[in-house]
Amino acid sequence: MPAHSGFPLNGLNAATLAAAIATHVEWAPELTDQSQSEPGTPASLLSIRDDKAGYDVTTPASAYVSFNVLSYRRTPDEVLDRFERLCAQAASACLGALKQRLGPSSGPAAIDLVESIALHRYEAVANGLDGEAMARLGAVGASLANGELSLPEQCRLFIEEAWRLSGLSGPAVVIGFGSIPYLPTNLSQTPAARRLRAIAGEIAAKAAGLYGCTIACADYFAGISDMSFFGEAAESSLDVVARNTPMWRDGVRWPAQRGLANIPTINIGPWGRDYHTPLERLHTGYAFSVLPRVVSQVCVALLDER
Repeated sequence: MPAHSGFPLNGLNAATLAAAIATHVEWAPELTDQSQSEPGTPASLLSIRDDKAGYDVTTPASAYVSFNVLSYRRTPDEVLDRFERLCAQAASACLGALKQRLGPSSGPAAIDLVESIALHRYEAVANGLDGEAMARLGAVGASLANGELSLPEQCRLFIEEAWRLSGLSGPAVVIGFGSIPYLPTNLSQTPAARRLRAIAGEIAAKAAGLYGCTIACADYFAGISDMSFFGEAAESSLDVVARNTPMWRDGVRWPAQRGLANIPTINIGPWGRDYHTPLERLHTGYAFSVLPRVVSQVCVALLDER
């Protein structure tokens, strides 16, 4: 519901609604999944933007918010359920707060006619499209995939087109997944996984004597890693992700079968601080002296059939 900034009560600012959701979801305990031995990683805002290509004096018609949610044991379905509830709460609270700010002297406002803000999963919007609309949307997806935009940006534009084709009216919130899923991996109880766990634990326990430093085994790596594709994970949980990722077919291109290797996998990485920031730094002594020896020792132990 965009409006001219001289008459803001004639609409509902999409960016205001997006900001309310961003504030409510940031660090939300409902999305903080606890591991067995370490504190959980709270959800964090990765981007927030509106649909405007340049400056003008109208309020945004749509806005897009993306978050990182790190899960250890929760399925994508459960994460989406929790996220949906948080978005509904934020939208309702935002609408209520704006209505409370209207006084007798404010005059009529567009939100006087808004009882609630609808919330849709992406799959519900897509399922409501007819064949012609789906064909047009498919062409948009193919075009976006051939471009150079990031996956989240592709998903943003794809959702906007799906919404336009749906004929649905706002104000509304559409939720889904916006990029490649990185599933949590765990070492299973198979003989190969148990052997890998035992070897890694034994080498870590002897690290002080072997390398002059301590090495710890953590349950999870709080970042993205190829482990999510090589390791042992529940690929069946991707069904809800596929249905609710706008660019799943053309952008993500996840294989229809055997998208995960399901091989017992661990991450033996370098030691550093503040990665992916301007202050990122690496402990060179560990990275170039200790780490190669640790990896070599693990490999030799795994290849030893005795």
